[in-house]
Amino acid sequence: MFSAPILAQDSLEALYQKVSADARAEAAYNSTREQEFLARANEREQMLEDVKAQLAAEERRREEMKTVFDENETVLSDLTEQLDRRVGNLGELFGVFRQVAGDMQSIFFDSIVSAEFPDRLDTIERLAEAEEVPTIPEMQELWSVMLQEIAESGNVSRFDSDVVQASGETYSAPVVRVGTFNVITDDTYLDYESSTQELVELPRQPSGSVRSSAEDLYSAAGDTTVPFALDPSRGSLLGLLVQSPSLGERVQQGKEVGYAIIVVGIIGMLIVIERLIKLARVSKRMRRQLKDMEHAENDNPLGRMMQAYYENKHLNDLDALSKKLEEVIFKDLAELRRGLSIIKVLAAIAPLMGLLGTVTGMIGTFQAITLFGTGDPKLMAGGISQALITTVLGLVVAIPLLLSSSLLSSRVQQLSKMIGEQASGMIADKAVDIAKTKA
Repeated sequence: MFSAPILAQDSLEALYQKVSADARAEAAYNSTREQEFLARANEREQMLEDVKAQLAAEERRREEMKTVFDENETVLSDLTEQLDRRVGNLGELFGVFRQVAGDMQSIFFDSIVSAEFPDRLDTIERLAEAEEVPTIPEMQELWSVMLQEIAESGNVSRFDSDVVQASGETYSAPVVRVGTFNVITDDTYLDYESSTQELVELPRQPSGSVRSSAEDLYSAAGDTTVPFALDPSRGSLLGLLVQSPSLGERVQQGKEVGYAIIVVGIIGMLIVIERLIKLARVSKRMRRQLKDMEHAENDNPLGRMMQAYYENKHLNDLDALSKKLEEVIFKDLAELRRGLSIIKVLAAIAPLMGLLGTVTGMIGTFQAITLFGTGDPKLMAGGISQALITTVLGLVVAIPLLLSSSLLSSRVQQLSKMIGEQASGMIADKAVDIAKTKA
């Protein structure tokens, strides 16, 4: 009857024992975890100390790098200022060099020394058209040719050259150059045509005594001193001297001026026609190019500019890209403007030649009045007619050439504006693309 309670008591005892064992096990487990936690806490504190030490080292390194950066900024600023100053000096040197070379090119072009040393024209042209800062050898080269001009201006030199007769025939003969003033061969005075770089016989030679002095100089040898009729104006006075004809020769010279004016007009109009045709073709091709901006053609300035853009489109430097386009544009614009300056010169020359004929005719008229009085109007009619005809011819030639020059200049400006607008648009598109890429 009492077995059930005994079993219950045993069960409770077992339960108690089990609970006590579990409590002890849990306490041991918690103690183990606490020990592990404390060990890890010490480890974390050590890691924190290491991180703090590393942070302090990096902060010290940052301060050191900041000091180095500030020092580099100061050095960079000084170097930039020095660079700007030196670039300015080089730019000034380049400008002075180009100016001096250009002035010397004009002097050499008209100097009779170039008849003996024609190669120096190529040298001075290369130096005058240089696009980069001159080197020391180039400056020495310019200095050398300048010294040569100075030295040769005081020398009497003999050399072989081709001479063009008044009839147009050419022969080779020894010539004597007297400084930068006169050139002679035998007893004949020569003129230096700078446009063709040729020695040309004067159409009329001076009086016998002057030619005799030229012959004496030509025949002299060694250090012999001989008198010589020198023209200090480098041919101007001699040209006036040999152009002192009689009354009949003045009338004939006036007619030649008229013929020359006609020739100038024909040459000018031929140039105008050629330029009009050329510009019309260029304009037509450029309009065709504007309709197809995807495919650049090489037969027009706009297409060549586009080709230069596409070839250098990879450049992210807008200034460099602009320089590339400007190089192509300037070359094409120079081709478009070719001949315009000649037309302007011819338009200015024509009335001057007409004025020359007028003056020539009036001089003849006054000479006739001086010699024969006013009793016979026929003596004055030839000179007056010649004067009026040359004046009319000069104006008739000059007016169309001036109008044509204005028309051609306007056409060139239109084409230049078209090219410039397209180039600016392409540069702007490239700038937008670069901005988008950076964004």
